[in-house]
Amino acid sequence: MKVDKLIVVKDNNIIESSYSLTLVEKRILLGCISKINSTQQFTKKDGFTIRVEEIKDLVTERTSKNSLYSQVKKGMDRLGERWLNLNEKGTDKTRWIYRKKYNDDEGSITLYFTDEILPFLTELKGNFTKYKLQYVSKFSSIHSIRIYELLVQWLSKGTREIEVDALKKMLGLEGKYTRSSNFIEKVIKPSIDDINTHSNLNASFGVRKTGKRVSHIQFEFSIKDDIKQKQIKEHKALTLDQFVRDNPSRTKGKTEVEVRKMMATSKNY
Repeated sequence: MKVDKLIVVKDNNIIESSYSLTLVEKRILLGCISKINSTQQFTKKDGFTIRVEEIKDLVTERTSKNSLYSQVKKGMDRLGERWLNLNEKGTDKTRWIYRKKYNDDEGSITLYFTDEILPFLTELKGNFTKYKLQYVSKFSSIHSIRIYELLVQWLSKGTREIEVDALKKMLGLEGKYTRSSNFIEKVIKPSIDDINTHSNLNASFGVRKTGKRVSHIQFEFSIKDDIKQKQIKEHKALTLDQFVRDNPSRTKGKTEVEVRKMMATSKNY
């Protein structure tokens, strides 16, 4: 399956949780998450598999197949040791995965998520954010992915203000970049550049000060016009197809214009 067809679904609590991952680990994780049918119920016995070739675009741009597979194996080994904070104090933690498999004959890998994590990777809990994997596949930094997720979570509003210390904690940067200017130059600006260059969003940021100290980062963001138009066309095409499937006798032999007139008078479309 192509990257542009893969969808990542995450519970909002996961998006705002504190954890540290390398870029390779994050991309492996997102690759397998995108393989989950987020409308179904799963248990920890269900593994999610992605081919190494599919991860190629997510892990690196230029590498030999052996080097790529080596990167993936090392990333999976480290991922097995990573913890996710379930509360702000960091006193309640869980691992992302409890089992990993290298399917050498198939050139693929399989991850098995823990019981605590799996429910947060579906739409069933209702409080989720979803996006196409392709929108983060070319980001150069793990921080770009995290900030992108934080923005997409509030896409309907188009603005979000986050306290600097809280943002650092979400990004796993507690105790680092003690000067706000360094945090902005090394983390915020490169992430916004990544988002604007590679994703479906146009984003910008500003700051709010408390006294002389920069205390909050203020983000503004929206879907790029060309992608918005594409989504509108895709939605119209999908709705038209659905109407025809739902009304086979009424639409049989009708032109697209005639069908759309029918849709205009229907409350369900």
